[in-house]
Amino acid sequence: MRFKSTFVKLFLDNLLVMAVIITLAGLFTYHQLDSNFQREARQNQERLLHFAATYFQEAWPLDQPHADQLCKKLSADPSARLTVVAADGAVLGDSDPRNDPRSMKNHRTEDRPEVMAALSGKNGSDERRSETMGVPFRYMAQPLIHNGQVVAAVRLAVPVKTIAESESLLRNAVLWSILAGTIAAVLLGLLTSWIWYAPLRRITKAARQIASGDLSSGARLAGSNRLSELAVALNDMRDNLGKYLGQIAAQHQDFQAVLVNLKEGVIATDANGQIILMNQAVGKLLSVEMTDVVGKHIQSVLPAIEILEFFNRTAASQTPIRDQLEITTPAGRRTIEIHGAKITGSMNITCLLVMRDVTDLATSSAMKAQFVANASHELRTPLATIRAAVDSLASVESGNNEELTKLTGILDRHVGRLEDMTKDLLDLHMVESAKFSLRLQDIALGDLAEWTQAQFAAQTQEKGLTLAVSTSRPEHQIRSDRKLLEMILRNLIDNAIKFTPSGGGVECTFDISDQGTTLRVSDTGCGIKPTDQQRVFERFFQGDAARSGDSRNRGTGLGLAIVKHAADRLGAKIDLRSEMGHGTTIMVFLS
Repeated sequence: MRFKSTFVKLFLDNLLVMAVIITLAGLFTYHQLDSNFQREARQNQERLLHFAATYFQEAWPLDQPHADQLCKKLSADPSARLTVVAADGAVLGDSDPRNDPRSMKNHRTEDRPEVMAALSGKNGSDERRSETMGVPFRYMAQPLIHNGQVVAAVRLAVPVKTIAESESLLRNAVLWSILAGTIAAVLLGLLTSWIWYAPLRRITKAARQIASGDLSSGARLAGSNRLSELAVALNDMRDNLGKYLGQIAAQHQDFQAVLVNLKEGVIATDANGQIILMNQAVGKLLSVEMTDVVGKHIQSVLPAIEILEFFNRTAASQTPIRDQLEITTPAGRRTIEIHGAKITGSMNITCLLVMRDVTDLATSSAMKAQFVANASHELRTPLATIRAAVDSLASVESGNNEELTKLTGILDRHVGRLEDMTKDLLDLHMVESAKFSLRLQDIALGDLAEWTQAQFAAQTQEKGLTLAVSTSRPEHQIRSDRKLLEMILRNLIDNAIKFTPSGGGVECTFDISDQGTTLRVSDTGCGIKPTDQQRVFERFFQGDAARSGDSRNRGTGLGLAIVKHAADRLGAKIDLRSEMGHGTTIMVFLS
């Protein structure tokens, strides 16, 4: 009996010790699991709240019906409540389908500290018993910031549960762990954790760093077991990922550099017409603001209706199209060549527009066409006269010297007119040619005045005019192209002589001031009508006074155009002043 009693006592003592150990281990395990459970629940709640706040911030501004609809849409857990509170405390939305935000109380109250904290710009939290549910809830709130101001607060409330109130699987696992726990199991667990937990922790930490985008460190694990192989594979993945990300970043930078430096404007949109990318050339070409254009609809960014119509045609076409458009911008009327195409195989870009400014090209083409028409018109008259004179010569009787003299005079005048026109055309071509380079030299004004006097003295004397050439400082030198200066003087004074009647005078002066040198040519001729003064520098333009019918007084209509282009090449400005019947003064301001 003693043996049995001792055995029972020892058994009971051991059983009691085992029960105490198992109970303590179970309580400790439960406490730790419950703490982890609460921490995980809090972290999950924080993540969900951050996701909801980010979603509402991207969708802001929101009215009450829209906010309430989004709350009920986002909340998948019926036990959790998602609430959006405006800055004044009014409830904009609540995930509980039984609640209508319009009938809910103002939430900017002291008994809701998490809401007060969020509306002041800080994250807030509180745990208290819900008035409607009767159970403890954990309330977390985060401010919703738009344009630097707190416009609302987003609150997420979840019931505070212990591990015993959670899912049955977790509860049963705790119970079975307590029942099956022994000292050997604890020791074995400690040993297993010591052997496996540390390497796995390092590998997990490295994997999380890589997942977050930090590729600076890897998993360091010595040995040749499976965990070491896993660490090596993870490091290889990190290295390859870093290489691919570097290549993508470099390609993106190259693409951006090409896009920024393109002279052609590029616009890419998605299927809804929202702009995905637009380079600076578009802003310069169309004079539009480039701030925050990505994500906006192309119709709200581009002002030209012609481009919007072309975009609609591109979106409806299955093949690339091209057009030339005349548009009006704040900078003036522009001509653009635009290409459009639908993009297949791209995840984002659906339509691509490429445009370039061809205003100068179109203007040049129009000027060439007009120049050819004007030149043909001006050449036709002398050629027709020469043809008529030649035909008349064939029918003149031998010995009719008077008729021969008349016809040869006609031929001489009109051949001279053709020569003058040819010379003026060559001069105009020279000053307009990009190949013509300035030959700058120091030129004394006295030498230029002497050349002018000698060049036109005979011509003015023959017509009975006076020519006065003067300068206040003959020794003063200017640095310029002498050939272009002589071309300007020749055409200005030749015009003045042609349209000044006998007995009149022509004056040429070289004035010096702090702003530079001014070349002034004045005459006492017929003058220019006010309506013609803005056009006299056009090619082949001749005022009514120049179309008198007398070929001796008619010019080629190119003289002042040559003066204008030569002055432009020298960087000079021209001013014309004229009064009908009182003469004309043209001033060329040299820098």
